[in-house]
Parts: sequence; C-alpha cells; structure tokens
Amino acid sequence: MQYMGGKAGVGKRIAQVCYERLTPGSSFVDMFCGSLNVVRHAPSHVALAAGGLVAVQRVAIDACSPLIVMWQAALLGWEPPKVVTKATYEKIRKAQDPKDPMTAFVLFGCSFGGKWCGGYTKDRPEQRYAECASNAIIKKVRDCKGLQLEHATFQSKHPGCWPSGTVLYCDPPYKATTGYKALETFNSEAFWFWAEQHARNGVHVYVSESALREPRKGWRTVLEKTNPQGGRLKPSPIKAPHVDRLFYRGPRP
Repeated sequence: MQYMGGKAGVGKRIAQVCYERLTPGSSFVDMFCGSLNVVRHAPSHVALAAGGLVAVQRVAIDACSPLIVMWQAALLGWEPPKVVTKATYEKIRKAQDPKDPMTAFVLFGCSFGGKWCGGYTKDRPEQRYAECASNAIIKKVRDCKGLQLEHATFQSKHPGCWPSGTVLYCDPPYKATTGYKALETFNSEAFWFWAEQHARNGVHVYVSESALREPRKGWRTVLEKTNPQGGRLKPSPIKAPHVDRLFYRGPRP
C-alpha cells in the first residue's frame, strides 16, 4: 500500500539494524508504524545461547486511529477490495468513519502520493492502485502474525512504560516536510526530547530522519541508505532518490 514516507525500499535493512539489539525477553516497538514496512521484517523469535528460540513481542503503534483499525481488520482476515471507484472514494472521504477499515485503505492507499485525502488516483494500464494496495496489505499481514497493534500518540507513552532493553523504532514526520493531514501538526522538538528520555530509561532508541539532518548531541548515525522509491509504488524518473539516515541512542544513566 502506498503511504507517504512508508519506508518501502529500506524497511528490511532498518529492521536488521534494530534487531541486533534484541535479546531474549525483550520487545520490538514500532512507534509510528504506518504501513508496517519495518515491523513486518522484525523477527518474531530470537535464539537462546543454550539453543532454541524464544518469542519476541512485536508492537506496532500509530496515532492515526483509522490506520490501526484497518490493520486490526486485516490481521483478522479482512481483505480490501481490488477496485475502488471515484464515487466510493468521495463517499469515504466525506464520511471518514474512523471505525471503518475502508477509511484508511482508501484515503491512504487510493490517494495521490499515499497522502491522506490527497485526491483520487485514477488507475493506469500499468498501475492499478487499489489492487496494488490490497495485495500489499494481504502480503504484509502474513509477516505479522502475533503483532500487537495499538492506537496511541508518542506523548501518551511516558518514559518507563517499556522495560529496560526494549528496542524502540521511530519514523516520525521529518522536520520541514509535508505533514500528515490525518493528524495534528507534529512537534519535532517535543518528540526528540521524548525519545532521549526513553533512552535514559534503558530503551534502545532508533529514529529515522532525512540525510539532510545531522545527528543531535548524544545520537549517532548507524545507517544511511538510499530509498529509490521514496515511499512511492514506482520510482519517479523526475525526483531524485530519497536518502534516509537512522540515528541511534542507547541506554545511559
């Protein structure tokens, strides 16, 4: 499913870097889970030193209620339609029922650029948007068995809410970029303060940001990777590839 800033091209590599910190009994939390392109690649089990495997709790959280409702329905077996007409799009756009899984599916997956209410995307012979979005959702839920979904803002997850050793991945809206119409204006400075407080409470914190941003004090770059899709279903011949950085701050006193 197309989703603005969805990490389609780099999600697997980000997950690989993050789960190097996973230990038996720890959890992986994706705070801005979006289209699940990172958490789907996080391992459901880790190996024990004495042999055998132990389950890892995977948690996906997002502040967009309709998005969580959609993923919950998909994990329970709901399959989105392969065709969405403009009339259906407009009907759902006007209603915006947060309890209907079609709301997020249509207003993200069938909108221009994967932007919430970004305008109906008309199918082309080489690109059928609703079908692509539907197939992507069905495929992703196969990788997400046992995933715990939660609707919450980052501000509601206070330092100490996760045990020491938790691996926390965050993909917040990048500073000075297009915001998310489905949510209120994002407070970037408040987010970074929040993330630092969790690191001080024993959490391994990873944050995705644009390569244009330098690491903040106490953070270091652990991955820099080109995302050729830039969150789009197909690469653009006009726009330059997007480069992402992954910053890390570990537990400290």
